[in-house]
Amino acid sequence: MAVESEEVHHESSEEYDSEEYEDDEEVLDTEHIYVEMEEDDFKTQCKERCKDAFLNFSSDYEDNEADEDNDLVDEDEEGFGSEEEIDDTSGANDLDLGDAVGAGFPIHDPSVKWNKMKPLLGERYESPHQLQQCLTNYAIKSGYNIKFAKCDTVRLTAKCGSKMKSQPCPFRVHASWMTQERSFQIKTLVDEHKCVRNFNISNLLSPRWLARHFLKELIMKPNLKCKEMQSIIRTKFHCGVSWSKDYRTRCRAMTIIDGKLTEHYARVWDYCHELLRSNNILSQDVFVFKEGWKIGCRRVIGLDGSFLKGTCKGELLTTIGRDANNQVYPIAWAVVNIENKANWKWFLELLTEDLNLLDGGGFTVISDQHKGLLEATKEILPNVEHRQCARHIYANFRKTYSGVEFKNMFWAASLSTVESEFLRKMDDIKEVNPNAYEHLIARDPHTWCKTYFRTDVACEAVENGIADCFNVIILDARKKPLLAMFEEIRLNWNVNPSGPSIFEAMNGLEGYVVNLQSRVCSYRLWDISGIPCVHA
Repeated sequence: MAVESEEVHHESSEEYDSEEYEDDEEVLDTEHIYVEMEEDDFKTQCKERCKDAFLNFSSDYEDNEADEDNDLVDEDEEGFGSEEEIDDTSGANDLDLGDAVGAGFPIHDPSVKWNKMKPLLGERYESPHQLQQCLTNYAIKSGYNIKFAKCDTVRLTAKCGSKMKSQPCPFRVHASWMTQERSFQIKTLVDEHKCVRNFNISNLLSPRWLARHFLKELIMKPNLKCKEMQSIIRTKFHCGVSWSKDYRTRCRAMTIIDGKLTEHYARVWDYCHELLRSNNILSQDVFVFKEGWKIGCRRVIGLDGSFLKGTCKGELLTTIGRDANNQVYPIAWAVVNIENKANWKWFLELLTEDLNLLDGGGFTVISDQHKGLLEATKEILPNVEHRQCARHIYANFRKTYSGVEFKNMFWAASLSTVESEFLRKMDDIKEVNPNAYEHLIARDPHTWCKTYFRTDVACEAVENGIADCFNVIILDARKKPLLAMFEEIRLNWNVNPSGPSIFEAMNGLEGYVVNLQSRVCSYRLWDISGIPCVHA
């Protein structure tokens, strides 16, 4: 049976000159890093359902998954018109292509480098979203602005975005779904510009588009600043964007790299079970901070809490040890909703069990003046020596008694090693201001003065600087989603090797155990193919 069809009309008088748009310098090549762009964005653009049941495919999308930027472009960007700006062109120019004719037209290849993409008459696409991405890439590369006059789940119409009223630019693209196959096809193409290439394309450089092109940059340099991103965009795309757009771009890219916060919390139990499983598989070089502390560290523990910097607020409770060289030795950490007595008590109970602290006899704890922590320590570790960080003592002291003289007298008293010297320094403070003396005595000098410290733990520290130092080290990690933060903290000290032939290969949230001697990888590709995978 013959399939009747009409020819597709090319309204352009000029051939597309591919050499005109060749560029020797590639812009932020992502090296085949594929980003799944969110086609769910189109569901918010389609206000009415098409009567043709074949075109009513938007129900396949979940309507409850929209976020604040689920629009095709950002709300603060210009250049995108409403449906009323042009006539409905779904009539004469929408040619009905049958399967026989449709099969002769090219299929869009999304793996083509972004700056090599161009629309072709009759080209078939997976969805309107895919065509929109192609047109956006084409416009940014060529330097001509375009405007999406219609862009929904049924049809897409784009025209030149220049504002020349005397001589309107004829560039126009119209596409819609084919009736006899599930392809979105360009039905009309006028590939001709009469306007000037001015690279006024800031409306096309959306955070979603830019995030895709900054993936490699941010993977290699996670601390890339927004101002640096602005400079790169001006150099590579010949267009400037606002700092706020760069910030949103960075947030989107980091979400792609690290994953969404909801996904992280949904995988907490899986993460916990994986730690327990891998702890049984790997040798004792990995996941055994507590054993290392028992064998080679001082009997001193630093306890501290710090705020999370990401979307979901909370507190990170940390336990830090000191090795024989007084270096930072992480022992344990946990995330809680708030720093209070109940959470510290829960944390200390687990810590006591893991480190076998019993009632705390023979151990020293250093912390700040958090009341909940002080009370929880008294209950869980009644016989521990609890030192309060002298720096926190002074920080509260200086709020009322400031000045260089008070500062020098406080630290002279805190660093005293014999009681007579300490009492003399305190008398000096008392002569200057009796209230300052009473303030310090009320803070129990036995917890912040060297004079009263025990001598069997080999630690003279009056500050909890080791824990504060750790919190500074993990500052960037505390900005990440939950599991990404945990992994960055856990791998901050290069503990990937796990014996002569066993390793843990890490890439973001992905981690696989590789045994070179047995020639196996938990990713299983090496096992199946017999060829070493990338992890090996």
